[in-house]
Amino acid sequence: MSTLLEMGQIIYNCLIIIFLGGVQLPYLNASIYNRTNSSLTAMPSNIPADTDAIVLSDNQIARVDSIPGLLPKLVNFTMSRNILSEFPDFTNCTNVTTVTLWRNQLTTIPANKLDILTNLVRLDIRHNRLHAFPDVPGPGNTLTQLLLSYNNLTEMPRTQKVGRNLQTLFVSGNKIRDIPRALLEHLQNLTYFVIGGNPLRRFPDIEPIMAKLHTVEVDQSPEVGLPAGLFPQLPDIHTVSLNNIGATVIPFDICLRGDLPMDFNVHLKGNPFQCDQGMTWLKLAEEAGVTVSVDTSCYHPDPWIVKAWTTVDWQDLTYPGTLHKKVKDIICI
Repeated sequence: MSTLLEMGQIIYNCLIIIFLGGVQLPYLNASIYNRTNSSLTAMPSNIPADTDAIVLSDNQIARVDSIPGLLPKLVNFTMSRNILSEFPDFTNCTNVTTVTLWRNQLTTIPANKLDILTNLVRLDIRHNRLHAFPDVPGPGNTLTQLLLSYNNLTEMPRTQKVGRNLQTLFVSGNKIRDIPRALLEHLQNLTYFVIGGNPLRRFPDIEPIMAKLHTVEVDQSPEVGLPAGLFPQLPDIHTVSLNNIGATVIPFDICLRGDLPMDFNVHLKGNPFQCDQGMTWLKLAEEAGVTVSVDTSCYHPDPWIVKAWTTVDWQDLTYPGTLHKKVKDIICI
């Protein structure tokens, strides 16, 4: 009977982890204190001391002055979709590694509250009202994921302290105009860089972070354009999303590379490309010995007129002297 109960608890915890998405725990039989959608207006006071994760999403909690009791095992704190106006005080649980507070009403994060989270690995505060991100040394050695999309940021977060081991940085949907190269120089381990939906004035100089970059998204920034010769310098690139960036020249250098990964995809929707560039792309591919299979069902009498473009599926690219490559999703709308 006890074995069945234990298995039931493990399955229950797995379902919570899958449902919440942001909850990350080191083992499946962790102790989860879950009061999601419980009409709470304040932090509960009866949390067991052996709790590994606190989940209080979909309530009406406005502030957390302190987390009651000593919780030495607590590693995950999730309080999404509440009405938090102040960053919680984690003084009693400094071993926390994951904090998820998306869709609240945070406008600032006091440096002293973030500074005590010396084991922080993942911080998700998307969809809040932040005007700035504090420059603090606390999570600098451990932080690998910083998710700040859809706030009111006008500047990039200062990466001198938090960027040493940062692998994922989301700052899309803010009010950032410039991304100084000096800040990117501290992000040499970055693999996911999502900055779309900002009123950027120019395409950021991403040379300092090119070595490990897996995904870059610069969507919905119609003033940036596209610098020439960018993509041959991205050795590990898998996904490039450049929808509606005001690019006028198709980046031919993407599809003529012989080392593209099998899951490579590039998105180029909503760009004012010149009408004759599509045929030029095909011609260059043929001259380079690249076999291109295009989905003819997408063809329009003049398929390269911008308004008529639909999905063009480059299904098979065969490069002489290399293994067969499959490129799934090159979109040119």
